[in-house]
Amino acid sequence: MNFKLPNYLKYLFKVYFIGIGIFFLLRCVSFFLNWNLVQAIPEDIRSASLLHSFLLGIRFDTIISTYLLALPFLLLFINDLFFDNKKPLITLTKHLVLVLYLIAFIIAVIDIPYFNHFNYRLTTAALMWVESPVFVVKMVVQEYSYWIFIALLIVLVYTFAKGMKRLSNASFTKNQTINKGLKSLFFLVTAFLLFIGLRGRTDFDKSPLGPPDAYFSDYSITNQMSLNPVFTFLKSALDYKKRHNGDIGLMNDEQAITLSQQFLNREGNEYSPIAKEVIPDSSYPNQPNVVLVMMEGHSAKMMAVNGNEDGCSPFLDSLLKESLYFKHIYSAGIHTHNGILGILNAYPALFERHALKQLPIQRFNNLPRVLKNHGYNNIYFSNHDLEFDNVGGFLTENGFEQLISDRIYPKEKQLSTLGVPDDYMFEFSIPYLNELEKKNKPFLATYMTTSNHIPYHFPENYKRRYESRQLDAFAYADWSLKKFMQMAQKQSWYENTIFVFVADHGWAINPTYDLALSHSHIPLIFYSPKYIPEPKLDTNMGGQIDVFPTLMGLLKLPYVNNTLGLDLLKEHRPYIYFNSDNKIGVIDQKHLYIYRKDGPESFHEYFNSENIIDSFKAKADSMRNYAFAQMQVANYLIRNNKVGKED
Repeated sequence: MNFKLPNYLKYLFKVYFIGIGIFFLLRCVSFFLNWNLVQAIPEDIRSASLLHSFLLGIRFDTIISTYLLALPFLLLFINDLFFDNKKPLITLTKHLVLVLYLIAFIIAVIDIPYFNHFNYRLTTAALMWVESPVFVVKMVVQEYSYWIFIALLIVLVYTFAKGMKRLSNASFTKNQTINKGLKSLFFLVTAFLLFIGLRGRTDFDKSPLGPPDAYFSDYSITNQMSLNPVFTFLKSALDYKKRHNGDIGLMNDEQAITLSQQFLNREGNEYSPIAKEVIPDSSYPNQPNVVLVMMEGHSAKMMAVNGNEDGCSPFLDSLLKESLYFKHIYSAGIHTHNGILGILNAYPALFERHALKQLPIQRFNNLPRVLKNHGYNNIYFSNHDLEFDNVGGFLTENGFEQLISDRIYPKEKQLSTLGVPDDYMFEFSIPYLNELEKKNKPFLATYMTTSNHIPYHFPENYKRRYESRQLDAFAYADWSLKKFMQMAQKQSWYENTIFVFVADHGWAINPTYDLALSHSHIPLIFYSPKYIPEPKLDTNMGGQIDVFPTLMGLLKLPYVNNTLGLDLLKEHRPYIYFNSDNKIGVIDQKHLYIYRKDGPESFHEYFNSENIIDSFKAKADSMRNYAFAQMQVANYLIRNNKVGKED
């Protein structure tokens, strides 16, 4: 009896091994680009950890490969058994294989810079910008460091397409004579192998291989690299509907409300269960202006006060000596839209949800609206297009009167798709603030900087100091702030102004965990020689969500606090929580708790990678409940349109 494999099975097995090889090479590229994280693994376990990661990676790659090959396998079997290998169906299937694998490889290549930036594998969180494809493509193309990945993708697509054409032509040239019984046997054996491949394991007593199985070590890099980015992307896509159907489902609404009232010291009112009327014990005869600068990607880890020796933030480092500086502040999330919502509205990020794009746009009882009710004029400055992330629409519905963006700046001053550089935006804004002062009303001027974000482009009047364009972008942003304050000091409104400097998020810099603390640890600085005459270093825990209430305390203005934020000068948090898309971090000055939607929870003495949750169950539960309750309440208020203030 002739047991020679049918041609189509030889073809599919060869495609499988080629695909596994390419996934392996792309994983090697990711490891190489993150070798600094690999070196953090102790030498005595490094080789074993890397080997385990690669072997586990092959299993995740096999899951994706078998999904890609399942339909082609079925089509080619039917064609072989019933249609005697008709050429049209073979041609159709060959093209199907090519397209499916090219899509998979495109996802895998995109994941390489994505992982470098966010410190986790690609998910559908990347699709939050799909409504602005031209903006995103320009941002990528205009960043020189991404050209190597574009080149890699082009070479891979071309080489794979040529190779597959050659393979398919060679695989189906010879006719075979195999009886139907043997064909059926080959089909059953291969189908069984595909079934095992889809599960990722041979042990049928266990559930299929999944994201929790990737967390085999205390080191994030080996855990994350074992995952296949196509797997994580598709897994998150399958979970999308469940995550975006309204309720985030962290806990029961009633339980969350009760706990949050305790945590925030709120009694609520008929409109909102956490609303609280705040009445200061005194007021100013002449209300201060507010200049709020939201700084793009300004990680606290880059500042000298936190041990950084690069010297790329000399201005802010010097300003701390004259300011109220909060050292332990964490961003709501890791995206600019999270920062805008957290800073202006005092609401936390809720996993991957994009609150600025929610329709209909809800009207929050937020900083611009509250100050507007107290007679403030306001204005918002952005370097670039305000349609991106729906920032313009959201801000217009949430209290801002005037928005300045790329539509107003001279075209010749716009260096990239991110518009004008920071220093030009600040310089351009001064006449607007002078005009506001002439109205004899206090004003709120809000800035969202951009220059510390790819694509990095520097104006001619800035002298670069570093080989690293990323470090220079950070240094340029700091230089622009200094230039702005020098201009502001010459204006008549300067003395009666409180300046607030806070980042929208940070960077993932040599992270210890898959949830990078440096991506969320940010500076918060209040500066005003008149209203804050004595510098102070505050070491209490806090977040972006506390900026609005804390500023209201400094302004001594009454308002209804219907947010998740606290006045950090009068209230205390035991922990602060923050989001990294599909993860939640909860932190105090000693411990970090991490909740993963697709992985095990962990508890650490930071910056120690060892998971010690079994020794700190009670505290881990306390930290989890603290975050879950307040995030659930925020979700409850948004779902029920209770984020404003009852009139």
